[in-house]
Amino acid sequence: MSRALASWESASDLIRFPVFDIQNEAQVFSGAGKCVLVGMMHNLPFFLDLDAAVNPHVFICGITGSGKTYLMKNLMLKLALFSDAEILLIDFTGEYEAFAKTTSLVRYSNLKGAGDEKTKTKLADEILNQALERMRHEDLGRKRVFVMLDEAWKLLGSSKPLITLLREGRKYGYGLLFSSQLIEDVDIAMLSNVATVFVFRLQNKQGLNKLAGNYGLRQRQVELIQGLGVGSCAVLQMQKSGKRSFFHIEKVHGMEADETIKLKNGAKMQIEITRRKFEETVGSVCPKDVVSAAIAMSEREGYVDLAFLIDLFLKNGTDSRTVLATLRKLGIDDASAAESFATVLSQAGKTKV
Repeated sequence: MSRALASWESASDLIRFPVFDIQNEAQVFSGAGKCVLVGMMHNLPFFLDLDAAVNPHVFICGITGSGKTYLMKNLMLKLALFSDAEILLIDFTGEYEAFAKTTSLVRYSNLKGAGDEKTKTKLADEILNQALERMRHEDLGRKRVFVMLDEAWKLLGSSKPLITLLREGRKYGYGLLFSSQLIEDVDIAMLSNVATVFVFRLQNKQGLNKLAGNYGLRQRQVELIQGLGVGSCAVLQMQKSGKRSFFHIEKVHGMEADETIKLKNGAKMQIEITRRKFEETVGSVCPKDVVSAAIAMSEREGYVDLAFLIDLFLKNGTDSRTVLATLRKLGIDDASAAESFATVLSQAGKTKV
């Protein structure tokens, strides 16, 4: 036996690799496989395979700004695209509103303006009850459904539908994907019903001890969690094989849905382009404050008025020929551009008078 092989065999007991489905690149990005890529660990891709776990439930925790929401959005997209899952998203604060508008893959319930916290909690319970009714009356074997819930502390411990979903969802193909800042927000009995936990940076010793006790973590693993950087996380998983696995994701692999910008000229013309293209095209001839003003209008009104955009160009000192060329790059026809130019010049004339 070679020295290298002997060294490998002696070290192999210390090395634990994740359970992989063998997938080539084409399968991963075409959706042919059942796993989704989460990120990289030791230069190896880590695929989340919920079929290998005891149940499809996922909990994400970590301090503010550690990467929870980024992972939530990415899991929503990837589970919908690559696993053909249906996503039901309940949003207490409206944080996901812009994201939900970028994709038709998510059934979105925005509770931001629904009233006080008690009213929002009641409405969330009603939505969960509807999901349970649907779950129990649909044929088994249909595509998987995930209920996504951010700021889950608002319901944890008080929502009977949530507890029912955790206990019964697996046999119907329903999974709960929820997040909160603190491990302490989750009752130990509920946590025991969650097979996969993504842990971003945590500092609270009480929560870390709870996590360590439930998932059998070693001290060095706890210390790793305490020192995680932004976008880095640990994955704890209870697998059907009986193993309890611990993986360190060095960086969550992102996949963003492009937000879109609507450009309108009254009721006569409306086009929609990606925000990225809009920012690159306008930013190539104007400073950032012009782009920011247009984006602000889009976020406020739901669209960018073409005359408003042309006015921004002209006030910035951009010549008419460059403005017209830029509008063409955005996909705006000359007739609409000319009409909006006339509107801007007319308003300017009235101002002078």
